[in-house]
Amino acid sequence: MDLQRSENDRTWPACIGVEQVAVMFGWPEYFLPVLMRAGHLRPLGKPSQNSRKWFATVELQLLARDRDWLDRAIRIVEKHVQQMNEKRGKSFEQIRGLANVLS
Repeated sequence: MDLQRSENDRTWPACIGVEQVAVMFGWPEYFLPVLMRAGHLRPLGKPSQNSRKWFATVELQLLARDRDWLDRAIRIVEKHVQQMNEKRGKSFEQIRGLANVLS
């Protein structure tokens, strides 16, 4: 097994899955599919939509040191969450409006 050391002396394998990427960056796992859909984070190979994704630890360690990349990643996720909340709010308003009509 090819191993590499990070600054905090944690040993990471050469390739890691989504769960470990989330731990490495200190982010919730739901950030990663959002970043992959936006093309901001790319898994190794060409995995199908429903297959397990693998990432190169070396590349992730470089990205973890890139403030601009991290800033952009956070902005992408924040925008996604905001859009989802807006959609959810509109759905609740429609349901309330329908309930008012029916009562």
